[in-house]
Amino acid sequence: MPTAPRSRPRRPAESPRDDFDDDTTIDAVEFTGADLSRAETHALGIEGCRFDNCRFGGNMRGVTVYESELSVCDLANLLADECSMAECVISTSRLTGMSWTAGSWRDVLLDGTRADLTSFRYSKLRTVVFRDCDLRQADFEGVEFRNIVFEHCDLTGARFTGTAPRHNLRFTDCTLADIDGVTGLRGATVDGGDLIGLAASLAREAGIIVRW
Repeated sequence: MPTAPRSRPRRPAESPRDDFDDDTTIDAVEFTGADLSRAETHALGIEGCRFDNCRFGGNMRGVTVYESELSVCDLANLLADECSMAECVISTSRLTGMSWTAGSWRDVLLDGTRADLTSFRYSKLRTVVFRDCDLRQADFEGVEFRNIVFEHCDLTGARFTGTAPRHNLRFTDCTLADIDGVTGLRGATVDGGDLIGLAASLAREAGIIVRW
C-alpha cells in the first residue's frame, strides 16, 4: 500500500499569498472550492496541502506535489509535463483527458476517480494503487511500473505499448477488454476472472482469428 499523507494542521488558503506562482512553495494550506487553473505554471512546490472541490487546469512543468490530498477535484485536461507526485491521495475526482507525461508518481492512491483518456506516457509509477477507477482508453505507453495494483478498474481500450520495466504489476477484478499492446503486460499478475476480457486482445496480437 502507498504511504498515506501525514495528518498535519493546515491554514485556510489566502490570495495572493497562496497563488500558484512560479518557483514558489506552498506548505500546509487547505484549499476549498478554488479555481487553480493557470495558463502556465513552472517549478511550483506543493507540500502537505489539502484540496477540496478544486479545479486544476492549464499547463504545468516541473511541479512537485508531496504529502497532499485531493478530494472531489477536477483535473480534466490538465497538461503536466515532467511533474512529480509522492505520498498523495486523490479520491472521488475527475481526471478525464489529463496528461502526466515523463513524470513520476510514488506512493499514490487513486480511488473512486474518473480517469478515462488520461495519459501517463513515459512516466515512472512506483507503489501506486488504482482502485475503483474508470481508466478506459488510458495511455500507459512506455511507463515503468513498480509495485502497482489495479483494483476493480475499467481499463477497456487502455494502451500498454512499449512498456518499460515491470515489477510486481497486478490486476484484480478489472475489465481488460480491447487492450492495445497486451504483450506489454508480460510478467503481470492477473486474476483468472479478468482473463475473459483479455483473451481477445491476446488472440488479436498473436494473429489468431477467433470464430464464434
